[in-house]
Amino acid sequence: MKCISLAVLAATALVACSTAPAEPRLRGLEKYAGDPRLGPETRSVCFASSIDGFSLNERETVVLQEGRDQYMVEVTAGCTDLEYAESIAVDSHGGCLTPGDSIIVAPTLGDAFGSSRCLIREIREWNPKAGKPAGTAGENPA
Repeated sequence: MKCISLAVLAATALVACSTAPAEPRLRGLEKYAGDPRLGPETRSVCFASSIDGFSLNERETVVLQEGRDQYMVEVTAGCTDLEYAESIAVDSHGGCLTPGDSIIVAPTLGDAFGSSRCLIREIREWNPKAGKPAGTAGENPA
């Protein structure tokens, strides 16, 4: 019994020593700090009723597009369906999308009952032609 107790104690000590503190996980717009595609903050986007598409949807961010204009939108935490969105709609007050308005996310097309509402925290201009920052995976050297 004494040998088993020592073995368990030794194993626990090894696990404790091998577990290094995890680096903080970057969330939302923090992931894009230093990214040349991320532009300045904007307080309103007045194309709320004519969104052409969306891309780069992750847990807390999505790029909304209207014509050639694109905007990175950060939502509050807890919007778990955004990264799996098949369709997105906006719920804005007054025709312009602003922080405090919502994105309505449906994880599958036509799934009105499974949709969720995500509160917009911040809106930033997005320029996909600015290129990805150095060291980004999948980058093509010039």
